[in-house]
Amino acid sequence: MTWKEVGEAIGQPVDRPELEPLLEKVRHTAWKITARDVEGLSADELYEAVLPVAYEVADENRRRALEAIDAH
Repeated sequence: MTWKEVGEAIGQPVDRPELEPLLEKVRHTAWKITARDVEGLSADELYEAVLPVAYEVADENRRRALEAIDAH
């Protein structure tokens, strides 16, 4: 499966403003996510909210790494 196929399978981020603090942590400081950050979310809700954002971040990091390699 290619990166593009993975992204398409994951889908678009959910539109739930109350999850924005969690999603900001996913984007910038994922290692700081605690049980309290995901309290009250079902596994499905969590995956639907977090996976698209985590994929977006991973894909952007991959692109930057490839650009850095190509620059040298």
